[in-house]
Amino acid sequence: MRKNLDRVRRSSIQSLGRQLSLALLVVILQPVALSVHGSATAAAGSPAPVTAWTRYHYDPSNNALIAEPHRAAVSWRSPVVQDKIRAVSIVGETVYAIGAGKAHAVYALNRTTGKPLWMTPLDNVIMSQAIVAGGRVFVGTGNNYMRAAPAPDYRTVMRGTGFNSIYALDAASGRIVWRLLLQGEAMPTPIYRDGVLYWVTGDRRFLAIDAASGRIAWSLQIPSYMSMASIAEDGNLLIFGGAHPYAEYAVDLTTRRVAWRHQFSTFKGLPVTGAIDDCSPAAYQHTVFCTGTASANPTPNGGDPIRQFAWALDTRSGSLLWAYDQGAGKLPNNFAAGVPIAIGGVVYVESPGNKGLQALDAGTGRLLWQATLKAADSSSSVLDGANVFIGDNAGTLYEFDARSGRLLHRMLLGGGVSNLGMVLDSGTLYVPNALGGVGDAIPERVLDAAPTLEVSQPQGVVVSQCSKPADCG
Repeated sequence: MRKNLDRVRRSSIQSLGRQLSLALLVVILQPVALSVHGSATAAAGSPAPVTAWTRYHYDPSNNALIAEPHRAAVSWRSPVVQDKIRAVSIVGETVYAIGAGKAHAVYALNRTTGKPLWMTPLDNVIMSQAIVAGGRVFVGTGNNYMRAAPAPDYRTVMRGTGFNSIYALDAASGRIVWRLLLQGEAMPTPIYRDGVLYWVTGDRRFLAIDAASGRIAWSLQIPSYMSMASIAEDGNLLIFGGAHPYAEYAVDLTTRRVAWRHQFSTFKGLPVTGAIDDCSPAAYQHTVFCTGTASANPTPNGGDPIRQFAWALDTRSGSLLWAYDQGAGKLPNNFAAGVPIAIGGVVYVESPGNKGLQALDAGTGRLLWQATLKAADSSSSVLDGANVFIGDNAGTLYEFDARSGRLLHRMLLGGGVSNLGMVLDSGTLYVPNALGGVGDAIPERVLDAAPTLEVSQPQGVVVSQCSKPADCG
């Protein structure tokens, strides 16, 4: 492990003119109920440190809103690193950052100083948030290539070439505790419950994995292959989407069987051809929400015309409650889904193909308001109760009034926001930058208090600056 860290230090020093840093100042997390700047709907009870990060975006609503009242907001931009920063998970005094690029590595950093503690390169691309529980960090690897050429049979094809693995790392040292090799990729973020990891994969399986040993406790064969759609939950039902066929599934943990399957065949007379397998559902009051795309081309490529739609399913039966037409657009490359948040009776969701953001009534799918961004976005937004924050693929951060959809402020960050989205943590927006190779920490108050629409990015403070390898040891 020390050799790995030394190698990364040398490489980073050369590329940055002897300046190595991955400064991500992160605070101890505490989930709270939806609040309007700390007003009457704050969660009851005393804030406490988070001891585990067990699911995508920490909360079933997908609204990554965290608060610790005594923690001050921070402002910084980390220097460029060799990996694209895709996601962060925080437990105790450590932030676990997922990188994809030259190293495909998991990084552990001191949450107060940003000082690197360890890094562990893995065997393929990492596209999920890290799960942290029981003193271990769990991540999956793979890629979006098909294991067949030149014309795969999409009814049976597996996704993920090269090595596809699930890893358990020691949270304190980064040492690999166990590795589970798979035939297909493990890109979605799993769920951890009571010592078991539940994962869906590119080899068309639902896996229950013993987190202590890495052994598969039980599994189910699923008709679809999985892509980037993480798992939602409603009680003992775990819900996820797949491709070919494009369908949403619910697995009952009590019976260990598929409880229901809802297949999306057509929308507005067009065959459904995407997004179901990329969209991580938001759960709210026995309903899950996500998005899909339909196209005349059954195997579309980036730029092809599509029709986008948001939908709601009853988690108890799998029946469709409503579908909302998000409009025509062009298929984005690699990731077609708009990932929703669902909270307070409203679903906030993007339509990447036409740069749209909509607020929909969760019960009926009725449009409440809509806005257009400068560029496409496919990451979930964050709601603080009064304002909605979202970042687009060109690196622009937006603040909208949650009730009216009025654009309040806009800040140009550059790069592009990761499709795994940002976190609003104790008054700071932590933005993983998938193109710029940096992480941004932007105080919410910088936007809230700004007198103008266009807000300049504050000058960030680099917490730890490493001018030679010994400084980062």
